Order: sequence, then structure tokens, then C-alpha cells
Amino acid sequence: MDDKTEGHRPGATAPDHDDIPPTPDPLTMAVRADVLGENPGSMARAVLERQAQLIQSDVTHRNWQIAREAAGAALMILAAVSAFTAVVIIAGVLWSATQYRGLTIQPFSVPPALEERGLTGAAVASRVLDRLAEMQSTTQSMRAANTYADSWGDEVAVEIPQTGVSAGELWRFLRSWLGEEIRITGELVQEGDGYRVTARAGGQPARVIMAEAGGIYAALDDAADAIFAQTQPYRYAVYLLDSDRSEDAREAFENLLATGSPTDRRWAAAGLAGVLMESGEVERAAAIAENALELYGDFGLLHANLAQIHDQLGEPGPALRHMRLAAQHLRSGDEYNASERDAMITGMQADLLVRSHQYQEAAGFISDAIRRRPDAADQLRWQLAYTHVWMYDTSTGTEVFARLPEYEMLPGWPAAEDFAFDANLQLEDTPAWQAQWPVLQAAIEDVPEEFRSGIMLHRFPVAAIAFARAGQLEEARALMAALPDGNYFVELARAYIDGLAGDVPVGHRFEQLIERAPELAYGELFLADLRRRQGDVNDAMNLLATAHRKAPQWADPLKQMGDVLAGEGQYRAAVQRYRDAARRAPRWGALHLAWGEAEEARGRTRQALELYQQAALMDLSGADRQTVEARLAALSH
Repeated sequence: MDDKTEGHRPGATAPDHDDIPPTPDPLTMAVRADVLGENPGSMARAVLERQAQLIQSDVTHRNWQIAREAAGAALMILAAVSAFTAVVIIAGVLWSATQYRGLTIQPFSVPPALEERGLTGAAVASRVLDRLAEMQSTTQSMRAANTYADSWGDEVAVEIPQTGVSAGELWRFLRSWLGEEIRITGELVQEGDGYRVTARAGGQPARVIMAEAGGIYAALDDAADAIFAQTQPYRYAVYLLDSDRSEDAREAFENLLATGSPTDRRWAAAGLAGVLMESGEVERAAAIAENALELYGDFGLLHANLAQIHDQLGEPGPALRHMRLAAQHLRSGDEYNASERDAMITGMQADLLVRSHQYQEAAGFISDAIRRRPDAADQLRWQLAYTHVWMYDTSTGTEVFARLPEYEMLPGWPAAEDFAFDANLQLEDTPAWQAQWPVLQAAIEDVPEEFRSGIMLHRFPVAAIAFARAGQLEEARALMAALPDGNYFVELARAYIDGLAGDVPVGHRFEQLIERAPELAYGELFLADLRRRQGDVNDAMNLLATAHRKAPQWADPLKQMGDVLAGEGQYRAAVQRYRDAARRAPRWGALHLAWGEAEEARGRTRQALELYQQAALMDLSGADRQTVEARLAALSH
């Protein structure tokens, strides 16, 4: 029998392939039965329903599982945030403790008899505290508090001991452990009919003050003074200076200069230099400041001191250099009280602009500074008034000066007459300033002797130059004979007056002055005027060009260039110089008069008339006003 007929025996029935399940998976068979519409109560239907229940149960279980996992994650995040917050808080507390700088006064030990009268240990500590707080609050210094080696900051308090553990006790422990806390302890002990007050600051030697029975409070104040001097030596020196105890302040600065940290020493050097300047020991003040700069590096306040010192010594070149360095280092330094530093920089910047002959910029800067710093308005207005005078706008300067409260620059010195004298000198109004000079001469005799030499150095050179230009050489030389040698402006005035007299050569002297203060343009300007008068046009123009390069915003060299060129008949070139000068001094009446004359010489009558009209509205000397009126009358016909 072959293989093909073995499965189909005669009489056998063939199997039905549709009854055979296509898969052994019961779920698949149940789905197939449901699709074919078999008996709803069949086992297949029951399988499907049971499977649906299992699926629903599984979904519910998974949802709860997801919720539990989400809740767990949230709890973990919350725990992490809480832990992080706790770490931040603890770190903040620890950091604050490390930054703490303060002074804590513990109750003093006092005799029972005093306690019964109410003078307890806490009361004694409070008395010392009040005195320390008073001294600290009345001490004004440019120095920032965080630069003191033993700075208290603003934390000065009496500590009352407590029992148990509290947050306050923990904080006290941390700041004493990690911070810089100065703890003051002491006792009040009866000795005979009096008392012995002992005070200790940290580990420093105790200070002992003896007091009579009725002098306990005075002794406690003395103890506070001793603590202040011991723990805040620089502030204490400034306190002494502010209290008009200059000799004591000098000693305190000298001690700190010898024993302090490098930072303390340069501050002490600046303070000592100031005290020495006030007492007239200018050379020693300069030596102290220069030595401190060499030892402890650049320091703005020392440069500011040296600027003042060189001004007093009559050395304007070094004074200008140190003032520039002072402004630079004050701006970049972080060891200054911000308010005091900004006020000092404001005044210094205004002074620098004026000394550099940048008068228009100075006027704008000072006007803005008056709005920003009303507390310094009077000093700034004084600078603004003179800035307008140096631009030959004496009317505006006089208006600004009139808004100042009445004051005496020095005892017995007439400030208003002094200002008017300078204004008339600037306009070269000879009759006006000559009428005012006797008033100033008499005032010089009346000022206290310690100020007289400074006033003479300030007033005599400019007056002598004015007398010499007016042809009164004897008066000029008499004024200069009363002054000492060496001062830059004194030597400049003497060389110029001798040059006007023409009886001695002065070229070499001017060369020395120019070399002595190469930053300044005065030497070239005054020598150029002499060369112009002598007819040396080329040398005069070269000198004026150098002066212009040194002080490009100063109108005077440009105006003198115009005068030289006009004198040579080069009116077109002269007009250009006058125009340039007018941009720098727009209300200079004499400049507009000279400019108009140059335009008239060129045959430009309309332009000349306009310039004369402008000049008539500006400040002029009496002689210049007559000339302007005459030209206006001539050109108006």
C-alpha cells in the first residue's frame, strides 16, 4: 500500500478542517468564537469576560503603582529641597558668623554696695557702651570700616549672660568662634576712699583708671577712651583731630605709623601728613608722604596730600601730577568711605579741569555736581564762579559768587573784594583793579600772622604782573621783593617783570621754569608775550604753539596767536585763531573786539559790525568799551 491511500481506507469519513482551532491560545479561540457568533454562554465568552476583568484589575493596579511612584518621587524631591534649604541656612549662618565684626561688653564686676545703689555691672557696661558709641558716631573718616584690623562694624552691645541653650546663645558661640569679636570685660573695685576701674579688650593689656568716690562716671568715660584708642587706633586719632586735639592726634598717628599693619601705616601717614601741613611743617609732611608711597604703594589719599603740599611749596607741576594720581587711585580704591570719597573726587575733578584750562568742561561738570551734591554746593559754586572769570565771563561769575552765603575765607579777609579784584585783573581793567588794591593791601595787614605769608604768595605775584603791564615797574618789584625765593609763580612773575623792564636777560630763567613744570603752559605763554613785545614773531608763535599743545582748550594762547598775526598784517590767519579762541571762551569781550578789528582790516565791514555788537554785550574793561563804542559809531554811519 502506498503512502497516498493509507489515510483513506474504504468506508472511512474524511476529517472537517474548520473544526480544528487555528491556535492553542485560549484567548484567541474565545475571540474567534465571539466573532463567529457562537453561543453567548459558551466557555469562550466566559474566557473573554474573565480576561476583561483581569485587564481592568491590572490597569487599576498600574494606576495605583504610578501614583505611589509619583508620590515617592515628590517626597524625595521635598526631602532634597528641605535638606538643601537646611544646608543653605546653616551655611548662611556660618558665613554670617565668619563675617561678624563686633564689640561685646560683658557686665563689669562691681562691689555689692554700688549694686545696692543701682550701679550694677550691666549699668557700668552700658555707660562704657554709650561713650564708645558716641565716639564712633562723631568720628568722620574717609576710611571704610572694613579696612580696620579690629573694626567693630556697627555691632556694639552689652551682653547679658543667659542660662540654658537658646538660639541666641548658639549665635554668640558661633560668632565668637568663627567671627572677629572683641570682648570687653572689667571690674570696678573699691580702694580706700576711691575706686579702681579696670577694662580689658580681648587679649590686650588691661587699662587701669583710678577714680575718686565722686568721679566714677568720668573714670568710666576714660576707660572707654582707652578701649577706643586700643582697639580702633586710627579712628581714635581722627577723633582727637576732630576734637581739636592736634598734638594728641599727631602722637596717635605717629604711634600707629610705627606699629600698625601696612594698611594702618599708610592711613596713619596720610593723617600725620595732614597734621604736619596744618602746623606749617610742610617739608616734613612731604617726606612722610613720599616715604609711605615708596614703602606701601600707591594710595590716593597720600597723593592728594602731596598735591596740597606741593601747592603750598609753590610747585604746581608736581601738584598737578599728584592730583591726577590721587583721582585715579581714589576711583579704583575700595578702602574708602564711598560718600566721602565721591565728594573728594568731585572737587578734585573740578580742580583738575580748571588747572588744565578746560574751563567750559569745568563749568558744565561743576554745575552738574551742584545738582548731584547739594551738601557741597557752596564750595562748588565758589569754583564755578572763578571758572567763569577765567573764561572772561565775569558777569556770570559775579552772579554765581553773589549766591554764596557771606563768609570769610580767612579771618578778616574780604572775600567779595578779592573776587572783584580778580575779575578786573582778568579784564585788564587797570583803573578798576588799582582802585581795589589798597583795600586788599590793608586786609593783608589785618589777617592773622600765620595766614599772612600764604595770602601774600597768592596775591602779590598777580598784582605785580598787573602793575608791570601798566608800566609801574617799581611798584611791581617792591611787591616781589617781599616774597621768598623758590616758589614757581614768584619766579615766573619776577622773570616776566624783569623781561618787561628789559634790563636783564630772562630767556634762561624761563627755560628753567618750563623744565621745572613741563605740564604747565604758563612759561611759554609769558615768554611769548615778551618775545612779541620785542618783535621776535617767529619765536613768539613757536612758544604759543607749544602752549596750545599743552593746553588745547585754553583760549589765551590762541588769542595771543591772533594778536601776533594781526600785528604782522596776516588778518585772515588771525581771524582763524580768534574764531578758535572764541569756541573756548565764547563770552570774551576783548577777544571779539580784536576779532572785529581783524575783520574790519580785511574789509569785511558787516562781519566786523556784528562782532563789535557782540562785544558790546560782553564784559570789557573801560578802555575796551570805549573802543567798541567808537567802532560801532564809525561803522553805523
